[in-house]
Amino acid sequence: MSTEAAALQLRLRAAPRSVLMLDYDGTLAPFHVDRFAATPYPGVEERLVILSTIPQVRLVLVSGRSAGELHDLLRPDIRAEIWGSHGRERLRSDGTYELFALSPVQRAALEQVGLEMSALGFSETLEVKPTSLAVHWRSFEPAMQERIRSLVQSAFARIGQPGGLHLLPFDGGLELRSTDRTKGTAVAEILSQELDDVPVAYLGDDLTDEDAFVAVGNTGYSILVRSEVRASFARYWLRPPEELLEFLDGWIANSQSASTTVAARIAR
Repeated sequence: MSTEAAALQLRLRAAPRSVLMLDYDGTLAPFHVDRFAATPYPGVEERLVILSTIPQVRLVLVSGRSAGELHDLLRPDIRAEIWGSHGRERLRSDGTYELFALSPVQRAALEQVGLEMSALGFSETLEVKPTSLAVHWRSFEPAMQERIRSLVQSAFARIGQPGGLHLLPFDGGLELRSTDRTKGTAVAEILSQELDDVPVAYLGDDLTDEDAFVAVGNTGYSILVRSEVRASFARYWLRPPEELLEFLDGWIANSQSASTTVAARIAR
């Protein structure tokens, strides 16, 4: 990303505003069997604090987690905008909240699958979100993972009218959710609120981030954050945590330079 990195640095220094969008699990924080213990890589939170205090930076976290759950995982001095539940929740940095609710048919389908999995003894695998149901199997051996996968698929197949819900994979499980809103629709809405020439980046790691990479387009920076590269719509690849921290440091340094330049122009 050397030539492209230099170009991004120049854009950030010259821009009065930028948009930095970040996935959480697998991107800012390594995966953990206990999702409530998934804390960011060392040094990430300190950089997010700084980014959230730079007036020219719009810092946004886009996650499959519920917005409230992710908010509670973060340090209180990180004032970021959060789009949770794959874009169905928006929690602004001032605390205002917006929910794109499911239909009664969709809610009933989620409840049915949840009840069936609980009755089979797998309630501990369930993550009940405001608008979806995730089934986690990362803590189980491969044979049990396949059993859980099969049970979830069977429960889903028994739903006569899923109401547009789909059973979709993520790193460590399956999630029953609607695809009328995704991380990609969240990114599209965020970008629709900005000028076309604003420097934009989205960093993610999972299959659920692919829609967001596409939404960023060729004028922005879509960046896959993983220890090993995989096929992706992302244009660039970073290894965590070192290259991730370097990228955040660069965004901070160049955005602060932009802040100084803007302040100097105002002073004149």
